[in-house]
Amino acid sequence: MTQIYFSNILSNNHVRYSYLSMRKTSNNIIVCSLLFILFSLFSFSSNAIGQIVLLDEPIPLKPSGYHITEVKDNRADKSKPAEIIIKNNLNKAELLNMNLQGGTAAAIKQFIDKNLPKAASGKAIIIGIEQLKISEKAVGMSSVDGQINLKLSFGLDKDYGVEPLITYPGTLRYRRNISTTASVERNLRQLLISGLNYFNNWMNDNLGSDRRLAKSVRINFTDYREKIEGDTIYYDSKRPLTWADFQSKYKLPGSYQASVMPSIGYTQEADLENGILSVRVAMKAYVPKSACWANQANRNDYYLNHEQRHFDIAKIIAEQFKSKMLAKKLTPDNYEALLNMQYLDSYREMNVMQKAYDDETNHGINVVAQDTWNAKIDKALKKQKE
Repeated sequence: MTQIYFSNILSNNHVRYSYLSMRKTSNNIIVCSLLFILFSLFSFSSNAIGQIVLLDEPIPLKPSGYHITEVKDNRADKSKPAEIIIKNNLNKAELLNMNLQGGTAAAIKQFIDKNLPKAASGKAIIIGIEQLKISEKAVGMSSVDGQINLKLSFGLDKDYGVEPLITYPGTLRYRRNISTTASVERNLRQLLISGLNYFNNWMNDNLGSDRRLAKSVRINFTDYREKIEGDTIYYDSKRPLTWADFQSKYKLPGSYQASVMPSIGYTQEADLENGILSVRVAMKAYVPKSACWANQANRNDYYLNHEQRHFDIAKIIAEQFKSKMLAKKLTPDNYEALLNMQYLDSYREMNVMQKAYDDETNHGINVVAQDTWNAKIDKALKKQKE
């Protein structure tokens, strides 16, 4: 009878010996060969498994105002994150590179999906794995010192990408027995839960005060005013232009009698109130006195009215700007961009209208056309007051 021993290295680093007795017959030799192949395949499969499997554990958090939509691996080096000390079949310490089962981002996302209570509404959050490194070194014959460095970023899922919120830096040091690696997974799991708890607390503290977390936006318009009038005249129906406002010493070329440079603009302030972003916009239709010029001759009511109508056109466009913004579907993410785009559009519309006014009235020389524009402008101003 021939005695043959087969060794198989299991995932827990123990060595198992299988004893097989057989007789020297051709059939038994074939059976023995098949068994050897099976044992060899089993040994290979076990060694290839070398992965960290995150175990399920209910995460004791109740997300409010957010839900996790994605986990991204943002590490510059996306190699296996763990260097684990094991005891090999020669009973010596050996360093083994290991990954999380399924990949780093996928494993963490699965752990969160299965264990973090679901929140159907709220801000969509993307977690970024900025750093994950598990390093170990043998201490004597029976102990291992380890350290886990974990850096997570939390950001808002936007159409244009991720808007950063906060970053969690976590470090955990441990010592374990070389014969078991179970504490490695447990420590990593607890560090992940610590990161989620850190973000959850930040959300609870900032949900009502951080503008990035606003649920909706409300916009209110006012007309910009100054307590003491300086060089700039801000439009007021009770404060029309006077010849005293024409303070520019620069004489225009040609036969112009007077010139003004009206424009539009706005100031903006925003506060978060109960999750609603309250935006206050003070609209400006204005004329600088230092940009107003008039010929010393012919300073009469007719020419002053022509210049006043230029100022009125700026006011009309400013009111149209308000109406167009109030008609838009504004969100905390788009309102600033829409304000800027509408301002540029309204500014161009003002220039087009000013040019049409001067072209059709021939800068006020065409009295009939001037009367037509006077009526047109008065009608627009009256309609905006209604």
